Amino acid sequence: MSTATEVTTGQTPTQAQELHIFVNRKKFDQAQGVRPQMTGGQIASLVGVPANNAEVQCESEPGKPEIGIDQEVPIKEGEHFLVTRQTVEGGCDA
Repeated sequence: MSTATEVTTGQTPTQAQELHIFVNRKKFDQAQGVRPQMTGGQIASLVGVPANNAEVQCESEPGKPEIGIDQEVPIKEGEHFLVTRQTVEGGCDA
């Protein structure tokens, strides 16, 4: 029997404290803000990309649609995400 607090890999709530994900190939854990349920904006904030300029995709499941900024998704242990900027502004100070 499973509980609502279990992580999708079957971890018990005490093991869930070790939950980690990869965003743009960098590892993040619960101490850095990873939770069992996260929005696309929360995932983007882990790598410092503002939510209003972020595109978030799950690399662990190719072909899966983009994750919306306000869309909440279940986080799986060891899952990989790719966060890119919608607009990149360049320039230099003269």
